[in-house]
Amino acid sequence: MAWVRDVGSFYNFIGYVVLRAPNAFPREDYLQDHEQMTLDKAFEELRAGLRMAQADFPDRLLVERLDPVLSDCLQLYRSGNNIAAALRLQSDFQDAIFRAD
Repeated sequence: MAWVRDVGSFYNFIGYVVLRAPNAFPREDYLQDHEQMTLDKAFEELRAGLRMAQADFPDRLLVERLDPVLSDCLQLYRSGNNIAAALRLQSDFQDAIFRAD
């Protein structure tokens, strides 16, 4: 199931991850077990959203600049630094995509 379908849902999904990662994703009764959100699935979806945003803003080199930020955030979550990960995801990742240049 794709959670990110357009730029608006991408923005909302970033907030969802910030609030729920690493392990407070709600169990959705309409999804099968293998479809439930996990930290790894969330970051796969964030990467898909990043590629979509790159297509909308081809001159901004978003994937090149921000894929390493996603990798850092995922590592921070995995190492238990949840606040640092959430702050980085919001300030360094989200703001780089959605702020007006």
